[in-house]
Amino acid sequence: MKTRKHTWKYVAFFDFSEVKRYLEKKAREGWVLEHVLGIWWTFRRAEPRPAQVWVSYLQQDVYDPQPSQQLENLADLGEHTGWKLTVDTPTMQVFYNWETDPLPMETDPVAHVEGMHRALKRSVLGVYRGGFGLALAALLVQLWYWWEAPLQFLSREVNYFLVDVLFVVALGTELGAYRLWRNRARKRAAQGEWLDTRPWGWASRLVLWGYLVLWVIAMALPLMGNQWVRRANLFFLVSGLAFVAGMWLVVLLRDLLRRRKVRRGLNEVVTAAVSFFLVMAFISVLAAVCTRWNGFSPTASDSWWKQYPDGLPLTVERLRGDVGDQEFWVHRDGEESLVLGQYQGWQITEEETGPEEDMDTVMYTVTLVKVPLFYDLCRDEILWADHEQVDPSPWLAREVYRETDHGRLRTYLLCYDTCLVQISFGWEPTQDQMQLVGETFGGLQ
Repeated sequence: MKTRKHTWKYVAFFDFSEVKRYLEKKAREGWVLEHVLGIWWTFRRAEPRPAQVWVSYLQQDVYDPQPSQQLENLADLGEHTGWKLTVDTPTMQVFYNWETDPLPMETDPVAHVEGMHRALKRSVLGVYRGGFGLALAALLVQLWYWWEAPLQFLSREVNYFLVDVLFVVALGTELGAYRLWRNRARKRAAQGEWLDTRPWGWASRLVLWGYLVLWVIAMALPLMGNQWVRRANLFFLVSGLAFVAGMWLVVLLRDLLRRRKVRRGLNEVVTAAVSFFLVMAFISVLAAVCTRWNGFSPTASDSWWKQYPDGLPLTVERLRGDVGDQEFWVHRDGEESLVLGQYQGWQITEEETGPEEDMDTVMYTVTLVKVPLFYDLCRDEILWADHEQVDPSPWLAREVYRETDHGRLRTYLLCYDTCLVQISFGWEPTQDQMQLVGETFGGLQ
């Protein structure tokens, strides 16, 4: 028969009423809490019987193996009335009492609310506020990027922007729920009444689970796409989980040394050394993966290009016929997200030509608009200051614009139903070439 059991249990950081309810339920099943590390809870087997549970909040030194004098006094006081201290963390202490109608562990709701806030402010509340501030700052930077370069943002960053929005909402909800509960609890405490935390904690848990579901969807949808996006999202997912696991390991080691009564100085040195080793290993692995995968750059088999395994969909040879023994610089690249894809294809001649001569060069950027809401925004962002609208029928397009200040290249913007094509020629295209361009790009999905 198992004497210990481990379980994952998430509770809002301030929801002591839910902790109390859950532990009393487990006590009736024959399990008593023995250790807590974040959402990883360890229980030991005991006789199944009803118990009263109380959660207090006294801030303790995270490295000092000896409990504070204040905690020792509280534990001694509880012993006289049947309360047994079973779990002591740097922030929270859990007491059990198996008497039918015991004296309350604490009788002053004002002292409990204020003491709880002091302990949380020095620990988890600071972490939540810091995380919320960093996530909000990242969100503002992404919004600025959207304002400055909407096409690049929509094709590269929008997936992570959505994840960041969900993260800000999840943290903000829990912080807001705590603030609302504390404001009301202080008023009730002044009247000598206790306020249950579960309604606020329940709302916080609901938003968190919604965040996790939406986050998985946001990450999983691109995973069903091309190899490049799968690699990038898998990289960020695994690296994020590895970072969290590393933090969890450091805290586990610190608490283990503290429970083993290792002296404070040695605990600090060992924890710092392990933290440094894990950080360096984490950075080294990230650098190695980025180098191995070439910064997640698309390859010939990746992305939208996989439908053109032989190269570019439109080449100088297709447009102009035989080009002799010319050498070309050929390149293709791309970025894509849930809402937009941008793909560049270039074929540039290496043959020197005079300033007035035609060049066997074609360059184009295909902007695939997956969400029609962004179609006009993308078109207006691509359009140049100096342009004129021309007849779209030879291009088989809805609208066509020509750049009037083009230099040596003749540049057009072709507007099709689902995509925008910005294409530049080193010569003046003929009617047949325009039609070939329309047949190549007009039906893209």
